Amino acid sequence: MKQYKKNYELKNAAKDKLDGKYGGAVLITFLSALISGAAQLFINTIASSTMDTMYFRTGSRSAAVGISFVFDLVLLAASIILGVMNAGITLYFLNIACGQPFGTGNLLYGFRTDSSKILTIAGAMIVCRAVCLWPSQYLLQKYLASKEGVWMLAAGIALAVGLCIYIPVSLGIAMSFYLMFDFPQYSGRETLSLCWRVMKGQRVRLFSLELSFLPLWLLCILSFGIGFLWLEPYMQMTYTYFFLDLMNPKS
Repeated sequence: MKQYKKNYELKNAAKDKLDGKYGGAVLITFLSALISGAAQLFINTIASSTMDTMYFRTGSRSAAVGISFVFDLVLLAASIILGVMNAGITLYFLNIACGQPFGTGNLLYGFRTDSSKILTIAGAMIVCRAVCLWPSQYLLQKYLASKEGVWMLAAGIALAVGLCIYIPVSLGIAMSFYLMFDFPQYSGRETLSLCWRVMKGQRVRLFSLELSFLPLWLLCILSFGIGFLWLEPYMQMTYTYFFLDLMNPKS
Protein backbone atom coordinates (compact mmCIF):
# COMPACT_ATOMS: atom_id res chain seq x y z
CA MET A 1 0.00 0.00 0.00
CA LYS A 2 1.26 3.48 -0.83
CA GLN A 3 2.25 5.62 2.15
CA TYR A 4 2.56 9.35 1.65
CA LYS A 5 4.50 11.62 3.95
CA LYS A 6 2.70 13.74 6.51
CA ASN A 7 2.62 17.51 6.19
CA TYR A 8 5.17 18.01 8.95
CA GLU A 9 7.55 15.57 7.25
CA LEU A 10 7.34 17.46 3.97
CA LYS A 11 7.87 20.79 5.73
CA ASN A 12 10.81 19.49 7.75
CA ALA A 13 12.43 18.13 4.59
CA ALA A 14 11.93 21.51 2.92
CA LYS A 15 13.56 23.37 5.81
CA ASP A 16 16.51 20.99 5.87
CA LYS A 17 17.07 21.27 2.11
CA LEU A 18 16.92 25.08 2.19
CA ASP A 19 19.54 25.29 4.92
CA GLY A 20 22.33 27.46 3.52
CA LYS A 21 20.38 28.14 0.31
CA TYR A 22 17.82 30.64 1.55
CA GLY A 23 19.55 33.66 0.04
CA GLY A 24 19.13 32.55 -3.56
CA ALA A 25 15.65 31.17 -2.91
CA VAL A 26 14.51 34.49 -1.44
CA LEU A 27 16.07 36.37 -4.35
CA ILE A 28 14.38 34.36 -7.12
CA THR A 29 10.91 34.52 -5.54
CA PHE A 30 11.37 38.23 -4.78
CA LEU A 31 12.43 38.98 -8.37
CA SER A 32 9.37 37.16 -9.69
CA ALA A 33 7.04 39.10 -7.39
CA LEU A 34 8.80 42.38 -8.18
CA ILE A 35 8.56 41.94 -11.96
CA SER A 36 4.91 40.88 -11.80
CA GLY A 37 4.00 43.67 -9.38
CA ALA A 38 5.76 46.34 -11.44
CA ALA A 39 4.02 45.21 -14.63
CA GLN A 40 0.60 45.17 -12.98
CA LEU A 41 1.19 48.58 -11.38
CA PHE A 42 2.21 50.03 -14.75
CA ILE A 43 -0.89 48.66 -16.50
CA ASN A 44 -3.21 49.80 -13.70
CA THR A 45 -1.68 53.29 -13.72
CA ILE A 46 -2.13 53.62 -17.49
CA ALA A 47 -5.68 52.25 -17.19
CA SER A 48 -6.64 54.71 -14.45
CA SER A 49 -5.19 57.66 -16.37
CA THR A 50 -6.92 56.62 -19.61
CA MET A 51 -10.29 56.13 -17.87
CA ASP A 52 -10.07 59.56 -16.21
CA THR A 53 -9.20 61.20 -19.53
CA MET A 54 -12.03 59.41 -21.32
CA TYR A 55 -14.57 60.42 -18.67
CA PHE A 56 -13.32 64.03 -18.65
CA ARG A 57 -13.60 64.34 -22.44
CA THR A 58 -16.88 62.48 -22.99
CA GLY A 59 -18.64 62.63 -19.65
CA SER A 60 -19.74 59.06 -20.33
CA ARG A 61 -19.28 56.58 -17.51
CA SER A 62 -20.08 53.69 -19.84
CA ALA A 63 -17.13 54.66 -22.07
CA ALA A 64 -14.84 54.64 -19.03
CA VAL A 65 -16.17 51.21 -18.04
CA GLY A 66 -15.48 49.96 -21.58
CA ILE A 67 -11.88 51.17 -21.33
CA SER A 68 -11.61 49.43 -17.96
CA PHE A 69 -12.75 46.15 -19.53
CA VAL A 70 -10.11 46.45 -22.27
CA PHE A 71 -7.36 47.00 -19.71
CA ASP A 72 -8.65 44.06 -17.67
CA LEU A 73 -8.02 41.89 -20.71
CA VAL A 74 -4.57 43.43 -21.14
CA LEU A 75 -3.81 42.70 -17.49
CA LEU A 76 -5.02 39.13 -17.92
CA ALA A 77 -2.75 38.63 -20.95
CA ALA A 78 0.19 40.14 -19.06
CA SER A 79 -0.46 37.85 -16.10
CA ILE A 80 -0.36 34.81 -18.38
CA ILE A 81 2.92 35.92 -19.97
CA LEU A 82 4.47 36.67 -16.59
CA GLY A 83 3.12 33.37 -15.29
CA VAL A 84 5.75 31.71 -17.47
CA MET A 85 8.22 32.61 -14.70
CA ASN A 86 6.50 30.03 -12.48
CA ALA A 87 8.03 27.31 -14.64
CA GLY A 88 11.47 28.72 -13.86
CA ILE A 89 10.74 28.89 -10.14
CA THR A 90 9.53 25.28 -10.25
CA LEU A 91 12.75 24.24 -12.00
CA TYR A 92 14.85 26.13 -9.44
CA PHE A 93 13.35 24.31 -6.45
CA LEU A 94 13.31 20.95 -8.22
CA ASN A 95 17.02 21.36 -8.91
CA ILE A 96 17.67 22.09 -5.24
CA ALA A 97 15.62 19.08 -4.12
CA CYS A 98 17.30 16.74 -6.62
CA GLY A 99 20.85 17.99 -6.06
CA GLN A 100 21.17 19.56 -9.51
CA PRO A 101 22.80 22.92 -10.36
CA PHE A 102 20.50 25.87 -9.73
CA GLY A 103 20.62 29.63 -10.03
CA THR A 104 18.49 32.74 -10.44
CA GLY A 105 18.85 32.33 -14.21
CA ASN A 106 16.29 29.53 -13.90
CA LEU A 107 13.65 32.26 -13.52
CA LEU A 108 13.73 32.94 -17.27
CA TYR A 109 13.73 29.26 -18.26
CA GLY A 110 10.19 29.45 -19.65
CA PHE A 111 11.16 32.23 -22.08
CA ARG A 112 14.11 30.26 -23.46
CA THR A 113 12.41 26.95 -24.21
CA ASP A 114 9.03 25.62 -25.39
CA SER A 115 7.07 28.74 -24.42
CA SER A 116 3.84 27.60 -26.08
CA LYS A 117 3.56 24.62 -23.72
CA ILE A 118 4.33 26.75 -20.67
CA LEU A 119 1.93 29.49 -21.80
CA THR A 120 -0.83 26.88 -22.10
CA ILE A 121 -0.28 25.73 -18.51
CA ALA A 122 0.08 29.26 -17.13
CA GLY A 123 -2.96 30.38 -19.11
CA ALA A 124 -5.11 27.55 -17.75
CA MET A 125 -4.20 28.45 -14.17
CA ILE A 126 -4.72 32.19 -14.54
CA VAL A 127 -7.88 32.04 -16.66
CA CYS A 128 -9.37 29.58 -14.16
CA ARG A 129 -8.75 32.09 -11.36
CA ALA A 130 -10.08 35.00 -13.40
CA VAL A 131 -13.30 33.25 -14.48
CA CYS A 132 -14.04 32.09 -10.94
CA LEU A 133 -13.14 35.27 -9.03
CA TRP A 134 -13.76 38.19 -11.38
CA PRO A 135 -17.59 38.16 -10.95
CA SER A 136 -17.25 38.80 -7.22
CA GLN A 137 -14.71 41.58 -7.84
CA TYR A 138 -17.04 43.23 -10.37
CA LEU A 139 -19.99 43.06 -7.96
CA LEU A 140 -17.84 44.45 -5.16
CA GLN A 141 -16.94 47.42 -7.36
CA LYS A 142 -20.67 47.96 -7.97
CA TYR A 143 -21.19 48.02 -4.20
CA LEU A 144 -18.35 50.50 -3.65
CA ALA A 145 -19.83 52.76 -6.32
CA SER A 146 -23.45 52.60 -5.11
CA LYS A 147 -23.16 51.58 -1.42
CA GLU A 148 -26.25 49.43 -1.91
CA GLY A 149 -26.26 46.35 0.30
CA VAL A 150 -27.72 44.13 -2.41
CA TRP A 151 -24.45 44.39 -4.36
CA MET A 152 -22.45 43.36 -1.30
CA LEU A 153 -24.71 40.33 -0.83
CA ALA A 154 -24.36 39.41 -4.50
CA ALA A 155 -20.56 39.80 -4.27
CA GLY A 156 -20.45 37.49 -1.25
CA ILE A 157 -22.54 34.83 -3.00
CA ALA A 158 -20.45 35.11 -6.18
CA LEU A 159 -17.25 34.76 -4.14
CA ALA A 160 -18.54 31.66 -2.33
CA VAL A 161 -19.61 30.01 -5.60
CA GLY A 162 -16.37 31.03 -7.32
CA LEU A 163 -14.21 29.57 -4.56
CA CYS A 164 -16.18 26.31 -4.59
CA ILE A 165 -15.22 25.95 -8.26
CA TYR A 166 -11.75 27.47 -8.17
CA ILE A 167 -10.29 25.55 -5.23
CA PRO A 168 -10.81 21.99 -6.54
CA VAL A 169 -9.92 22.93 -10.13
CA SER A 170 -6.76 24.81 -9.16
CA LEU A 171 -5.68 21.95 -6.89
CA GLY A 172 -6.26 19.51 -9.73
CA ILE A 173 -3.77 21.27 -12.01
CA ALA A 174 -1.41 22.66 -9.35
CA MET A 175 1.43 20.20 -10.11
CA SER A 176 1.37 20.79 -13.87
CA PHE A 177 4.68 22.65 -14.04
CA TYR A 178 6.37 19.89 -12.07
CA LEU A 179 4.95 17.21 -14.36
CA MET A 180 6.09 19.20 -17.37
CA PHE A 181 9.70 18.47 -16.40
CA ASP A 182 9.00 14.77 -15.80
CA PHE A 183 7.17 14.35 -19.11
CA PRO A 184 8.77 16.83 -21.55
CA GLN A 185 7.30 14.96 -24.53
CA TYR A 186 3.75 15.98 -23.53
CA SER A 187 2.03 19.09 -24.85
CA GLY A 188 0.58 21.69 -22.52
CA ARG A 189 -2.93 20.25 -22.73
CA GLU A 190 -1.64 16.71 -22.23
CA THR A 191 0.32 17.82 -19.18
CA LEU A 192 -2.76 19.46 -17.67
CA SER A 193 -4.81 16.33 -18.34
CA LEU A 194 -2.12 14.14 -16.80
CA CYS A 195 -1.94 16.37 -13.74
CA TRP A 196 -5.71 16.12 -13.29
CA ARG A 197 -5.43 12.32 -13.28
CA VAL A 198 -2.39 12.24 -11.00
CA MET A 199 -4.08 14.55 -8.48
CA LYS A 200 -7.20 12.41 -8.27
CA GLY A 201 -7.60 11.62 -4.59
CA GLN A 202 -4.69 13.92 -3.69
CA ARG A 203 -6.36 17.33 -3.75
CA VAL A 204 -7.43 17.13 -0.11
CA ARG A 205 -3.82 16.36 0.88
CA LEU A 206 -2.54 19.37 -1.01
CA PHE A 207 -5.30 21.60 0.35
CA SER A 208 -4.51 20.57 3.93
CA LEU A 209 -0.83 21.31 3.25
CA GLU A 210 -1.73 24.79 2.02
CA LEU A 211 -3.93 25.41 5.07
CA SER A 212 -1.05 24.41 7.34
CA PHE A 213 0.77 27.58 6.24
CA LEU A 214 -2.12 29.82 7.34
CA PRO A 215 -0.65 30.67 10.80
CA LEU A 216 2.61 31.71 9.12
CA TRP A 217 0.62 33.80 6.65
CA LEU A 218 -0.95 35.68 9.55
CA LEU A 219 2.45 36.27 11.14
CA CYS A 220 3.79 37.58 7.83
CA ILE A 221 0.88 40.02 7.58
CA LEU A 222 1.66 41.25 11.09
CA SER A 223 5.25 41.79 9.96
CA PHE A 224 3.94 44.18 7.26
CA GLY A 225 4.68 41.59 4.59
CA ILE A 226 8.40 41.27 5.25
CA GLY A 227 8.02 37.68 6.43
CA PHE A 228 6.75 36.64 3.01
CA LEU A 229 10.33 36.92 1.74
CA TRP A 230 11.12 33.80 3.79
CA LEU A 231 7.72 32.12 3.70
CA GLU A 232 7.41 31.96 -0.10
CA PRO A 233 10.61 29.92 -0.65
CA TYR A 234 9.64 27.65 2.24
CA MET A 235 6.25 27.01 0.68
CA GLN A 236 7.72 26.43 -2.78
CA MET A 237 10.22 23.93 -1.41
CA THR A 238 7.47 22.12 0.51
CA TYR A 239 5.31 21.86 -2.62
CA THR A 240 8.33 20.44 -4.43
CA TYR A 241 8.65 17.70 -1.83
CA PHE A 242 4.89 17.11 -2.04
CA PHE A 243 5.32 16.44 -5.75
CA LEU A 244 8.33 14.17 -5.29
CA ASP A 245 6.45 12.21 -2.62
CA LEU A 246 3.39 12.07 -4.86
CA MET A 247 5.37 10.49 -7.68
CA ASN A 248 7.47 8.19 -5.47
CA PRO A 249 5.52 7.26 -2.32
CA LYS A 250 6.87 4.76 0.18
CA SER A 251 5.64 1.17 -0.20
